[in-house]
Amino acid sequence: MKQRGIKLMMVLITLVLMSAIPLSAMASEPVTIQGEVNDSYQIVDSNGQVYEIAETEKGNELVENHIGEKAKVVGTLQQDQDVKILTVTTFEILAE
Repeated sequence: MKQRGIKLMMVLITLVLMSAIPLSAMASEPVTIQGEVNDSYQIVDSNGQVYEIAETEKGNELVENHIGEKAKVVGTLQQDQDVKILTVTTFEILAE
């Protein structure tokens, strides 16, 4: 009986550790993306890749003031299934 409890505890510990792996994969290094800002809270790069802009102070500033403009954006990238979410750290509007 005692051995069964130990095995159950090991299984539970393993499951907890495995569930923490995706959370650590979410943190990322800064990335730089260039593309056009649209009115759907997105930036679209020259390859057509769409990045959702996270609702933060910098992200809101970018989208609310620069729709239709090209920008160079630095931030962190997270992926939620097929959606790439960009948390803007800084941005620069590019001359066309």
